[in-house]
Amino acid sequence: MRQGTVIFLNGTSSAGKTSISQALLQTCEEDFMYVSVDHAIAGVNEMLLRMYGEHVSVDEIRSIENDETIEPPVISLFHHTIKAFSMLGKNVIVDHVLVESGWAAECAQLLHETPAFLIGVRCPLDEMERRERDRGDRPVGLARAQWDIVHQHRTYDLEVNTHTNSIHACAKLITEYVRQHQPVAFKELYAAALAHKKIL
Repeated sequence: MRQGTVIFLNGTSSAGKTSISQALLQTCEEDFMYVSVDHAIAGVNEMLLRMYGEHVSVDEIRSIENDETIEPPVISLFHHTIKAFSMLGKNVIVDHVLVESGWAAECAQLLHETPAFLIGVRCPLDEMERRERDRGDRPVGLARAQWDIVHQHRTYDLEVNTHTNSIHACAKLITEYVRQHQPVAFKELYAAALAHKKIL
């Protein structure tokens, strides 16, 4: 079975990943499905409330959302699901924020043998903070908190800037790159992780 193409968007909150994802869904010649790390976490919260809501409140569920006992397996399941979809032949657009170095290493381990393109979504910090204030559905300061760490692995197939380019221009750059190139970023990250013994 042909593996599905993965377009893996990584960037801080309010960088423009979701908008690019929607533009890609509208313009890609092949069918793609969209998966988001935010949706994965929200889905687990909804499942816990549905199953145990008579014992646990919404606020209590939210309080453990980023707890180290809950978040790591949820994120790992999300990463494994991306690979599973590709193995099923599904094309996938991934909306992610790689704020933990181990997340990038795990994705590299899972995706280095799949047609997965790692795309960095960039934007100046002051512009992202303006977007945070305007949109009102994100905590102000989230982009700043993620700013120094989300691109720390420094390896991409392609980087786009949503401040200097429109969303549709970024989507076009991505689709053209995917059509004309083979992915290498996850292969390089996997090799680096092996060299530093971050992957067993």
